[in-house]
Formats: sequence, structure tokens, C-alpha cells
Amino acid sequence: MPEPAVPVPADPRLAARFTEDLLDGCRVLAKDYGYRPAQFERMVREHGGVEAARLLLRGAGTAGGFTVLWEKNQLGRSSEATMLRTEYADLFTPDELLLARRRLEEHGFDVDAHLRSVAEQG
Repeated sequence: MPEPAVPVPADPRLAARFTEDLLDGCRVLAKDYGYRPAQFERMVREHGGVEAARLLLRGAGTAGGFTVLWEKNQLGRSSEATMLRTEYADLFTPDELLLARRRLEEHGFDVDAHLRSVAEQG
């Protein structure tokens, strides 16, 4: 995927909420599923959630944590699924959002059903 010519400027408060949502997901995975994505958590704390999500998207294939989430039927807790939530979409370029959607759909994840579910809970 080509790099965007101009990165999307991130609203600092929105970016902080995105980061916190990713870290909350890490806590839920540890508590409910016995899976602690330590490397991902470290990356989020070091780079912030937005940049961590971008770094993961640029990687070839999927990260090990993505595979674990897929195996546990928890792709809704992935950074890709979180990026696609309506409230966070402005933090990313259309190409980044398309790549996130494709990655999820390639693993059998129903993105639209997930986004409807999130909207109903919100």
C-alpha cells in the first residue's frame, strides 16, 4: 500500500480515546480470554494508538496478535475493527480504512454487522 502523501491530522482528544479503547481491549482480552497482547500493548503505549494501528497495517500479512484474535473469534477487538468504528474513521485515510476492512473480511469477519452492533451499543 502506498504511503499517504499527507497524513491525516489527528484530533488529539479523539486519538487519545482511540488509544484508550485499544488498551481497554487489551485488558478485556487478558481478563476474559487469558490472552495478553504484550507486544501490541507496548507498541500502543510507545507510539499511540493511531500510529500503532498504521504500523500494523503497513506490515506484510497479519501480526501474530491478529491471528490469535481470529482463532478466539475476537476480531472485533482488533485495531483494524476499532479503526473502522464511525467515531474513529476520521483519524485514518480512506486507503488505510479500506486495507483494515479487507484484512478483516479476508478472515471471514462481517465488518458491517460488527459496526451495526457497536452503533447499537453506543
